[in-house]
Amino acid sequence: MKNLSASSTSKVLRTLFNYSLTLSLLLCLSIPAHAEDELTDDGGFLEFNFGYSVFNSRFVDAPDNDSLFLNLHLNFRWNGFFIENKGDKGLGKAGAGYNFYNNQDWSFDAYITEIHDEIDPNSDYIIGNVHAGLIGIEFRDSDQRLGLRATRYLNSSTALRFFIAPIGSHGVYAGAWLGRTWQHKNFNFYAISSLQYHATKTLDYYYGVHPQESSDKFPQYQASGGITLTGEMGVTYPLSKDWIIESSFKVTRLPSSIYHSPLIDNKVEPVAKLSLTYVLF
Repeated sequence: MKNLSASSTSKVLRTLFNYSLTLSLLLCLSIPAHAEDELTDDGGFLEFNFGYSVFNSRFVDAPDNDSLFLNLHLNFRWNGFFIENKGDKGLGKAGAGYNFYNNQDWSFDAYITEIHDEIDPNSDYIIGNVHAGLIGIEFRDSDQRLGLRATRYLNSSTALRFFIAPIGSHGVYAGAWLGRTWQHKNFNFYAISSLQYHATKTLDYYYGVHPQESSDKFPQYQASGGITLTGEMGVTYPLSKDWIIESSFKVTRLPSSIYHSPLIDNKVEPVAKLSLTYVLF
């Protein structure tokens, strides 16, 4: 009965992932366009975003699958230099860089970003630490990369973004994101799909089990390189000049090469969020 339940849950998650990815792609390709507010000149914005999320963690024996969160969204540019964190609406991950070429169709940046979070089973600073079930597994540091980022603006509201970091202690990383925004009355919608490749060194570092940390619960395991797929949809609505309510749903399908890792419990990782944003400027 337990196996049947796990199988049924897996089928539901796979169905949600396929639906989310397909729908986000269709929305990206077929919804009428409205202008996207993409900051390219000097200046910026700063927002506080806080809310509630419900998710199904990828990690084995993860604690409660819901939590409160507080994020800082920002985008500042000066003489080509920039720092940005656009949250769920961003194409790719938060980071900083230098824009060395930009026109109506293309933008090229030297960009530094985090491509994988740290894994710390013993952290006392994370509320509802999703790594709490990994006691006995050694700390894995986050992976910061410097690489080339290219953005192709397909029209006024659709963009295709690439990021490649060929040099790093954990091997090659490459990602591609397709995103679109559109507006209906005061509702602002967005849809994003992505594909990210992590090399064998990266996935084995984070999801392999090395001899010195192996145990009955975590037998020795070696991971290989693979591709992560994501599909995401969201909507924002302005409550006033300074307050915005936002809702989003994102599904991540992990690389098949780590499906059998002792650290992994779910092949598909969904997360739903409801939040409020306060615009400082």
